[in-house]
Amino acid sequence: MNNSPSFNAEFKNIANKNVLIVTTAWNKDFLAPAVEEIAQHAKAEEIALTLKFCPGSLELAATIKRTLKDAKFDGVIALGLVIRGDTPHFKLVSRQTFHDLGKVALDFETTPLVNGVLTVDNKVQAEERINPEKMNKGREFSSSLFQMMSS
Repeated sequence: MNNSPSFNAEFKNIANKNVLIVTTAWNKDFLAPAVEEIAQHAKAEEIALTLKFCPGSLELAATIKRTLKDAKFDGVIALGLVIRGDTPHFKLVSRQTFHDLGKVALDFETTPLVNGVLTVDNKVQAEERINPEKMNKGREFSSSLFQMMSS
């Protein structure tokens, strides 16, 4: 089941805008199809992309904050993947990552930020969400951002 929102297919006034994607080196191979899907969607909408990497999901917020202090972007996607393991690490990383991204979104409230951090129980769930032929979260994240940029 896919409960993704239905967006207006025509985004307004977003051509020639600049979008920042910050993604993680951790789980980079899993996230590659989502990055590619976002890049294709941005190209179709004539949006310039800047791609930055940080080590893991915990570093997303700080990387975004530093980047937004130094450069102007019209929107941001934070893209990460946290897979549950056998220790409490999953909950700690997820909770702190979401908290920190929310804080950055409020600190830079004029720049839309989409939290594209996926939290899953296993690699099968990760693949289902990222695969463009399945849930296609990359496209969902870019559509969410472009809708926010159109508002």
